Amino acid sequence: MTLEELNTLLTGTGIPVSFSSVPLDQDSARPYICFFQDADRNFAADGVVYYSRKVIVVRLYTDKRDEVSEGKVQTALSGMYYSKDIQFLDSEKLYEITYTIEV
Repeated sequence: MTLEELNTLLTGTGIPVSFSSVPLDQDSARPYICFFQDADRNFAADGVVYYSRKVIVVRLYTDKRDEVSEGKVQTALSGMYYSKDIQFLDSEKLYEITYTIEV
């Protein structure tokens, strides 16, 4: 899966999506999604990379816990293995729900 294909899946949630950074307007309506490539995971032997996977981080930002929005993101990611982490960003007064996938 390419980043463009992932963008299409996430855009299908109806939630605003940005790549690599949060919207510049700090008063942006929430929820919104930000995603980026975090790393590469390579399988190598004999000094040669045989297979490479991208580690992608998808973050959903909400003012409060929003199971509907979380469900939309999880539906978009269905068919892929993901890990999910939730934290409240006190300084920003919002929730950050992080999904990590490998493609």
